[in-house]
Amino acid sequence: MNTGIIIGNLFSLFGMLSEAVSATLKTARRVLVMQSIAQVFWFAGTVVLKGYSGSVQNAVSILRNFLAIKKVENKAIEWTVAIVGVVLGICFNNIGLMGYLPVLANFQYTIAVFRFKDNERALKKSFLVCVLMFAVFHLSIYNVVGFISNLMIFATTGFVLVKDRAKEKTEKKQ
Repeated sequence: MNTGIIIGNLFSLFGMLSEAVSATLKTARRVLVMQSIAQVFWFAGTVVLKGYSGSVQNAVSILRNFLAIKKVENKAIEWTVAIVGVVLGICFNNIGLMGYLPVLANFQYTIAVFRFKDNERALKKSFLVCVLMFAVFHLSIYNVVGFISNLMIFATTGFVLVKDRAKEKTEKKQ
């Protein structure tokens, strides 16, 4: 394994840990802050591993989350961020069909963040779709940690959603 692959995977390890923490947080704002921190690590990892369409999506995610945290509610800005992510992702795609996965993943999650910014459950459901697409992308750029971590994040987030749903049902019965 070459040094670049090792370094890219190490950055991804920190991204994984940050996103796993985000899945356990109870407010949408905290989820978005922690996911922004994770995006910095994912950005570094995908740059090192030369998955540039993914790197662009990580950068757009940081901007998108910042706007959502600041409660920017301007449809023109929201759609501009989503479209810029798609355009830049297409322009920086250097790996063919697999390079479009992070573009699609980020587009659908961007729409969810702006639409459901105060609904942590809806954000987590959209996040599930996003991490699955990123898992396949990471595998295509030899980011083993990214692939495994996305599967783990999927499981963690799914578990939290199921647990919270069961808790809500129990509370309603009382």
